[in-house]
Amino acid sequence: MRDRRNFYRILKVQPDAPVEIIRASYRTLMRELKQHPDLGGSVEAAAILNEAYEVLSDPLRRAKYDRQLSIQFNRRPASPPPKVENPEPPSTCAFCRQKLGRKARPGEACPNCESPMLSEEMAELQNDGRRSVVRMRRAERLMYYITWPEKGRQGRLIDLSPKGTRFVSSEMIPLGSVVKISAGPFEAVATITNIQQESGSERPPFSIGAAFITVKFEARKGTFISTSI
Repeated sequence: MRDRRNFYRILKVQPDAPVEIIRASYRTLMRELKQHPDLGGSVEAAAILNEAYEVLSDPLRRAKYDRQLSIQFNRRPASPPPKVENPEPPSTCAFCRQKLGRKARPGEACPNCESPMLSEEMAELQNDGRRSVVRMRRAERLMYYITWPEKGRQGRLIDLSPKGTRFVSSEMIPLGSVVKISAGPFEAVATITNIQQESGSERPPFSIGAAFITVKFEARKGTFISTSI
């Protein structure tokens, strides 16, 4: 096949048209529609019509042409799929790794361990690079969890800031551990960042520093939490 023109379309017939219909359409185009050069048509248009008719009116040439046309059609690249905006990645609990299946809403808790989920609002707070972070002294009991599910372990809060906390524990928690912390003023998932051993007792407790991964404060005042206990 010399080119990619569709002879059926040129002769304005269906691919299953009998030769009589092809002949009649060819004559109509040449004579009544005056595409023959003697009737005012162009030589090029008449040549294309003649080529199409010569192929489609001959059973053997038509069968060969149909095979070539089928190969040509099947090789056409498929239309690209419509572009779909990348969905937002689903939220995963920073503590128990439970997947939520969607982005967490501000203040939403994990349905499995009830830890606060990371939302866009919380991510902005944790990524704030300012060093002027107020630490507030707090002396009250807290519970922390190293794995889930497990019975909580008791500790005592020392101080608190929007980005982290310090608390006293009777056991050493390995650096880099991710823990769930539950206290009166907040619920959080945090990474253990420093450990100091307290002196002055028979069994020295440990002062544990933790940086929040996610946190939910129960009572707010301005940009931080209420100072009342």
